[in-house]
Amino acid sequence: MVTGGVIPTGTQPHVHNEAVNNFGTTTTILFDPATLTWTLGDDMLYPRWYPTMIELSDGTELESTGMSDVGLLQKTMETYNYDTGGWTGLPSSANLPSVANYPYARMSLLPSGNVLLAAPSQQTYQFNPTTNAWSFVAANNFGDRYFAAHVLLPGQEKVLVAGGSPSKLNGGGTSTNTAEIIDMSAATPSWSYTGSMANARYNENLVLLADGTVLAVGGGGGGGQYTNPVLQPELYNPTTGQWTAMASQSIQRTYHSTALLLPDGRVLSSGSDNGDNTQLTYEIYSPPYLFKGARPRIKSAPTALTYGQSFSISTPDASTVTRVALVRPSATTHANDFDQRYVDLTFTVGKGYISATAPVNGSMAPPGYYMLVIVNSNGVPSVMPFLNLDSASANKESRAKRSAVHSVK
Repeated sequence: MVTGGVIPTGTQPHVHNEAVNNFGTTTTILFDPATLTWTLGDDMLYPRWYPTMIELSDGTELESTGMSDVGLLQKTMETYNYDTGGWTGLPSSANLPSVANYPYARMSLLPSGNVLLAAPSQQTYQFNPTTNAWSFVAANNFGDRYFAAHVLLPGQEKVLVAGGSPSKLNGGGTSTNTAEIIDMSAATPSWSYTGSMANARYNENLVLLADGTVLAVGGGGGGGQYTNPVLQPELYNPTTGQWTAMASQSIQRTYHSTALLLPDGRVLSSGSDNGDNTQLTYEIYSPPYLFKGARPRIKSAPTALTYGQSFSISTPDASTVTRVALVRPSATTHANDFDQRYVDLTFTVGKGYISATAPVNGSMAPPGYYMLVIVNSNGVPSVMPFLNLDSASANKESRAKRSAVHSVK
């Protein structure tokens, strides 16, 4: 699904704020991966440019933020139901907290079913889809982190926010190398600094890798959206809380760049509309785990699962496997990956096979497509086949459209 967009110049309505020229649309476009075709869906109830969209535990899409058709931040929220094909406006109690003052809010679905608003505001809130209400959680230590990247770490209770700028001016602020984590499983969650990156940056992408580590890719050092590009990726280890510098990129990947995990465990980095012809190129990065020996092999595995289902993975390398997980495919824009998650599975090892159990509910893993990975004792992941996770009663055809969601400029 692709939502939102900008009204073309010359067709924009009257302006409430002449300093702002971001005018949203209500457009909804659906992609069917089975037929490789695009179709127009029902229009959103509220126009949005730069909206945030995140899938909830029941498979509906929560749509928030973005700029309205008169250049103001859209505070209302709505949901989309794939089975009925329509949008539902949420009550005023669901309106964004007053601290939310910038589009593309960084949000993550938690195992509780609540949605955490982690950035860019210093004040962290969570949304309860059952009560349609927001509640304050904590304030981070750094302050506002505009253009920062965030990621829900494996275990799905901790959220990492890294980099960013204290200024929301379009590329006019300085960047930071600091990073913070909040643990939502704590009785009283609070933000704590974790290891700092070697490079200050914003507009970088944080990519969950096949072994559960996180790669910071691209971004700029501040002073402009395309100036002072950071070419050196850094690898974050959630266990140690430390970053390690990796091999540098050849091309700047700053504002409007994207990065995602490929099924073979490599990372694709592309884009950045800086005006140079290199913006049309892409680079592929091989993480350190691809140089640690032979990869475990998945000979066969299910292509579809239901929640809580036990299933078998055929592999000649079963005895070496120490981790089994589902990895959500990426949908990245403006340093914001809407549904990125790494879902560890419980499993037992047999002779030539692994018996694993699918996530118990949609709060752990919303319905849709995932990549299945097995990781051996050397930390080396397999090539990752796709499978579709859903409830037995769900409409499989409509769920197929959940392979990725995206909102546009």
